[in-house]
Parts: sequence; C-alpha cells; structure tokens
Amino acid sequence: MNEQLPVNRVEMELNQWRSREERFSKLFNFSLSNNRSLLKEKLHHYERIGTKYKGTKNIEERFALQMLKQEKSKILKQLYPNLLVRLLRKLIVAPLIDQIAVRRDAKEEEKNNQALYEQVQRIGFGDLSNQIDQQIKQSHEQFTIPVCYYVNEKERLNHELSFAKDQSGQYQIEGYKTTLQNESKPEENKSQYFKVEQENPVNTSQAYNLLAGRAVQKEKTWIQLDLNDKDSNGNHRIKEFHSGYGYDLEKAVLQLPLKELSNKTEADKLKDALKQGNRQPVTLIKNGNEHRFYIEANPQFKSVNIYDEHSRKITLSTALGNKPMETVKQLQNSNESQQENHSKKNGMRVS
Repeated sequence: MNEQLPVNRVEMELNQWRSREERFSKLFNFSLSNNRSLLKEKLHHYERIGTKYKGTKNIEERFALQMLKQEKSKILKQLYPNLLVRLLRKLIVAPLIDQIAVRRDAKEEEKNNQALYEQVQRIGFGDLSNQIDQQIKQSHEQFTIPVCYYVNEKERLNHELSFAKDQSGQYQIEGYKTTLQNESKPEENKSQYFKVEQENPVNTSQAYNLLAGRAVQKEKTWIQLDLNDKDSNGNHRIKEFHSGYGYDLEKAVLQLPLKELSNKTEADKLKDALKQGNRQPVTLIKNGNEHRFYIEANPQFKSVNIYDEHSRKITLSTALGNKPMETVKQLQNSNESQQENHSKKNGMRVS
C-alpha cells in the first residue's frame, strides 16, 4: 500500500498565485511580467508565504521556501536596483509590511471560517468547527467530513460534507451526500447528493424527508425525489411541482376534520411542518371522538397522505370509517393511476 506524501502547502499557494497571473494575463493586453504594481503584490505575497511557513518541518516545503527566497531576491533587484534601498527595505519596511499582512490575513481567515461554521450549522449539522479547523490546517484543496446519527431506533443518516477552496483561496462547503440507512431493511438504503450553492439549500431535516419519499416545498416549488429513477451520477431524479401545477396544501388540509384547524396558531404550525416534508401527527374528529393519525403533503396528487398508528397508508374514508378498507384502497389505486397519467401533461417537471 502506497503512503500518501505530505501536502506541500507552499507549492499549493504558489500555484494559486500562478493561476491568478494566468487569469489576469487573459484580461489585459499589456505584458504583466514587468508590471511594477503586479511585481510588488507578488513580492508581498511571496513574503507572506515565507513568514507563514518558515517553521515548517516538511522537507518539501523547506526546499520550496529556499527556491522562493531566490525568486524574492530576483524580484527585489528588479523593483529596487539600488542596493541601499534594498537593505533599508529589508531591515525596516519589509517587517512592518509583513506584520500588517499577517494580521490582515489572520482576520480574513477567521471571518471566513466563522461564516463557514455558521453556514454548516444553518444546514443542520451542529458545531463542526473543530473538525473543520483540523482539516483547514492541513491546507488540502478539498476535504470531506463524515457525520452519522440515528433518526430513530431503525433509521440512521450518514452524511459526508464536501469542502473545497474557491478562487480566492477560502474554503466553502460545496454540498453533502446523505444516505438513509434502514437497519431492518438494508436493501432499501437510499443516497442523494445535495449541492449547497443557493441561499436556501436543502437542510438535513429536509434531506431525510426527501429520502423517505416525501415532498418538500422550496420557495414556491414542491420537490420530491423519484426513488425509482437515477441519473448517471447515481442521484435520484428530482420531480418539481411549480405553482402553476395547482397544488393547494391549505385546501387539501381543510378537507380533513382536524382538531388542529380550530386554532390558527396550531393550523399554521401544521402547514409549516408539512411544507418541510414532515409526516405530522394530527387529531381527527370522528363521530365526536378524537383519533390519532399522521399526514404528509402529496403535491403530485394534489392531496395529503393519511397514515394510521401503524404507519399504514389509508384514505380519508377509511379514517372516518365510511367504507370498507379494501374497497377504498381499490378506488384510491385507480384514482392515483389516472392522476399520474394526467400529471405528466400538466406542469410537473422531472430533472
């Protein structure tokens, strides 16, 4: 088994500068090799690298610093041909510039890292600052952090967060892969990669609900994973139900004789939870008595799904006891089949 070589952080930062130069060279027509402003910035950058890694014990990094020292000397002679000026700069100016730059870089890095910690927490991962810090110190271009926990006694969520440096050299979270593992039914394990690129990304609770087969409302669009279809990357295709599709959650919920609807605060909480993709416990009034059921949003069929205390899907008629269960199930299957054929022509999009 081959051992992985230590990361040469000096080389990585030099490559970042080289990439920056290449980008600038495509933007401007004049030569950058003798541009005084660019040479000064390049010298400052090289000096910061030298200060940042001067205590390294990595042999490759120490060798790179020796080469960097020669390159700095060359730039200095090009910028300041006068020997006395170079000596004054080395003894007085350079240390001050270096201290200011180091403090500025440290503050900027701390600010960026704090924003990264907060973003990860908003998605639902809790405090991962220590794990992120440990990875950042290694200066990899990209890294992953695993997070695993149980949702209930049978289901476990395995997350793998992906981080990478952007063009400015700051770390960003790119996304996370989530696997819903059912220990009693391992053949039903499902995975999906969720990108973190918009202002309102899928959080961990929504990710669980999507992998459980439920729909989630993002902005004004309902999304749901097609658990029977995957793309070339192994991700489930996403079904989208836009406002024009005609799903009215409030109207669907109002068709149910629920105790929660008698209180506006409770009714609003129920609708908000359903929009998050939750399967919510509700109290259904039947013949003047209260009965416990569970409901979830079903935008594709413009309704809500109803479940009994054993997590068995039933119809409203069955919940109210108006029809035999088998008869209702046959009618439901027939209606859903007709609606599914119709939905393909009426505003549903799969991506």
